[in-house]
Amino acid sequence: MSDEVIWTYASQVTLEDSGASGASDVFIAANDDTLESGVHSNFPLADFVLKADFGAAVAAGSVVNLYRQDLNIDSTNDAPAPATTYKHLFVGSFVIPTGTSATGYYPLTDVPLVADQQFSIENKTDQNISAGWDLKATPKTYEPAA
Repeated sequence: MSDEVIWTYASQVTLEDSGASGASDVFIAANDDTLESGVHSNFPLADFVLKADFGAAVAAGSVVNLYRQDLNIDSTNDAPAPATTYKHLFVGSFVIPTGTSATGYYPLTDVPLVADQQFSIENKTDQNISAGWDLKATPKTYEPAA
């Protein structure tokens, strides 16, 4: 059919591979890689997946929040990194099912991207995130169907 649009995806990017453990209410930078325009093909959105396990079963309503830090916003100067005293550029939450403790994969879709950025997670589960967590992003955009 004409005038249809479809999703087009760039290659998945590993932003953190085997991250350090983190206590509840702590920010942890996913700083193995950044997500700049050359990597995300200037696509405006990305789907994220967090692979994590927890020290014990999480309670109902537990989340891990995702924050974006814009890089090179004025020449080589960056926005402040997210922290407990600077909760800016919240882009979404990975919802963790009640009672989860073993390794799981948690999606977060349609996160807005800018030219250059890196991400941090905020553990709001009241449990430790075990060492070895991963954060990956798959940039995406719409394009006309063939």
